[in-house]
Amino acid sequence: MGKIVWLASYPKSGNTWVRMLLNNYFSSDSHKRDLNSLDLSTYGGSSKSSYRAVTERDIDACTDAEIMALTPKAHAFIASKSASITFTKTHNLLSDYQGYPLITPKVTEGAIYIVRNPLDTAVSVADHFGLSMDKAVDFVNSPNGSTAPNETVVRQIFSSWANNVQSWSSANAAFPIWTVRYEDLHEAPAQSLTNILRFLGATVDKKNVIQAVRQSSFKALKSMEKRDGFTEKSQHSTSFFRSGKTGQWRQKLTTEQVDKIVRFNHVQMKRFGYLPK
Repeated sequence: MGKIVWLASYPKSGNTWVRMLLNNYFSSDSHKRDLNSLDLSTYGGSSKSSYRAVTERDIDACTDAEIMALTPKAHAFIASKSASITFTKTHNLLSDYQGYPLITPKVTEGAIYIVRNPLDTAVSVADHFGLSMDKAVDFVNSPNGSTAPNETVVRQIFSSWANNVQSWSSANAAFPIWTVRYEDLHEAPAQSLTNILRFLGATVDKKNVIQAVRQSSFKALKSMEKRDGFTEKSQHSTSFFRSGKTGQWRQKLTTEQVDKIVRFNHVQMKRFGYLPK
């Protein structure tokens, strides 16, 4: 049995972009991969399909505690899908819930954690979840942040932006974690992808890196979404790939909203160079 490499992030922080970069880099063909082909190369750590594969119980009727008791088996099932590693998406904290780890160390090889300025994250959260900007600010700051289970996924526990970042970027994790800033991906995508590949111990082919970056550009992803649609698009938003720019908060957030996010997330924002000047 193989192991999982988690592609982890707080919601709306660039997780799908990294998944597409890896999808295109490791693809055997030279054509742009359909956005919906992501499920062919990466898994969702909270997908109900993995839980249904390890029990005969009705997952839709299970409590959170019953779901968490099944989580180690569901993650082992995901790991078994490959003899080497399986890339698996998560927004969960690197912590426990209902007495079980949200991320199962036993079947984990490592993780790539994508961190994004919470000021820009709030803007994307507002669009994706159909929230007012004030509600989006509260969302980012809430230590109780989670998404309710729906027809395809079990509950995800991601807490606040600061708690999520701290849990994944602390020095005492049980497995190696490579942290990449969304802004660095935006500024230097080829170098960022190269660093990720080196962390994974993969062969770095410069030609393939350049091709993967080109195929995964925001313009290309937006075009593919317009052409093929995207299953992860929210019903509240006109498109999943909305803008792809950094620093939008300067036009979208009031001074009061900025101050509120900084007040709740100051320590982690300072660590990653996100405090407004």
